[in-house]
Amino acid sequence: MLQRLSKNQNWARITPVLGVASSIWLFCFFKPTEVLFWAYINIPLYLFHQTEEHFWPGGFKYFINQVINDLPEGEENLTDMDIFWINILLVWVAFIVFGLLARVNIGFGLLIIVFSIINCLTHIIQGARLKKWNPGLVMASLQFVVSIFAAYFVTVNGLTNPAIWWIATVVFSGLIHGMLFRLVLKQ
Repeated sequence: MLQRLSKNQNWARITPVLGVASSIWLFCFFKPTEVLFWAYINIPLYLFHQTEEHFWPGGFKYFINQVINDLPEGEENLTDMDIFWINILLVWVAFIVFGLLARVNIGFGLLIIVFSIINCLTHIIQGARLKKWNPGLVMASLQFVVSIFAAYFVTVNGLTNPAIWWIATVVFSGLIHGMLFRLVLKQ
């Protein structure tokens, strides 16, 4: 079953549906004046980002393997299964766990936001460096702007010990993205 879900990023077919469902959930249960709203805003945004990145054939996997890693057509270092586990474990499961923990301490909501900001920056920097679109760039650009405001709102309106939370979330998110880069850019 995992092979079928991972093949051609079949799992991504549900991301637009989950993005709409989580947007409805967000606006039904939270108000934009609440810190949890801004902690959770990246959940639907990230699902829409994954839609742009993986839903259409030839997306992220092709871009990394053929454009970034310069592999011959059909050869791949980044596989469908790699992409599946990265997105299910590091995004969906982590966002659910940190989203639940944000109800106890909003600092975990900041972690979702900072993780998203770093991911968005990788797409934006790559687009600027290559001077062309990459899978996920459009949503990353929108998500970046929203996430900067969300980080500000959560920091000003909810965090105790903001410096400690900022350092911890930046270090944690940086380490995770560093590990991902090693996996994605393996040659």
